[in-house]
Amino acid sequence: MSEFPGRPRVTKGALLVFGSVVPVPVQMIVFPLNPDSMARRFDLGQAAGAKPPAGAGESQTPATTPVETLTVSLALDAADRLEHPDANPITVVSGLLPVISAIEQLVHPSTVLAKLTKLQAEIGLAVITPQGLNWTVLVWGAGRVLPVKVAGLSVTEQAFDARLNPISARAELQLATLSQDELRAAPVFISALADVHAVAREVFSAVNTAQSAAQAPSVLPL
Repeated sequence: MSEFPGRPRVTKGALLVFGSVVPVPVQMIVFPLNPDSMARRFDLGQAAGAKPPAGAGESQTPATTPVETLTVSLALDAADRLEHPDANPITVVSGLLPVISAIEQLVHPSTVLAKLTKLQAEIGLAVITPQGLNWTVLVWGAGRVLPVKVAGLSVTEQAFDARLNPISARAELQLATLSQDELRAAPVFISALADVHAVAREVFSAVNTAQSAAQAPSVLPL
C-alpha cells in the first residue's frame, strides 16, 4: 500500500553507537515511531543552592554543568511488517527480537569482543583490559545531536506470535548526558558533539532574547 503523496516526511529519531575513535557507528537504532513526548530533567547538584566556604566570595564558587536526564518511551510494533511477509522475512521469523536486542545491547558489553580479547591474550597478541560500553549519541533532529549514556532501561513485551516472538512492545529509556570527566575521556568527535550542542542551545537562547526584545514595548510599562 502506497502512502498518501501529500503526507509530510517525518524525521526519525535515532541512537547511534560508536565503538572507537573512528566516527563510524557500529550500531544504529532508528526509532520506528517517534515518542509522543520526551521528559527532560536537569540535576543541578552542587550548582543549586551551593554556598561558598567561609570567607570566600560568591564569585569563587565554580559553576558546574547540570546533568540532563531524558526519558524516552518507544512504541515497537511489527504489525505493519507482518502485513507484508514476503518483504519482511526476518520479522516473520523473529518478530521484534532484533530491535529489542539492539536496545538491550546498549547496556551490555560485547560478549564476542570480550571472548576475542581473551583469546588474543592467551596466545600473547593482546593484553586484557576492562571492557567498557560503547559511546552512544542521541539524534533528535538537526538541533539535538547529543552524546548520552543509558542510565536505565525497561522493556514491556505486550503481544507475541505463534513462536512466542514479541510483536508488540514498549521500551522506556533513561538517557543521561555525559559528565565533564567522561567527555575528557571520550573520543574527540564525541566531546565535539557535546560542545556543538551547548553552543546551539546558547544561540537559540540568544534568538529568543532578540525576539523578546522586539516585544518589550508592549510588555514594559514605559
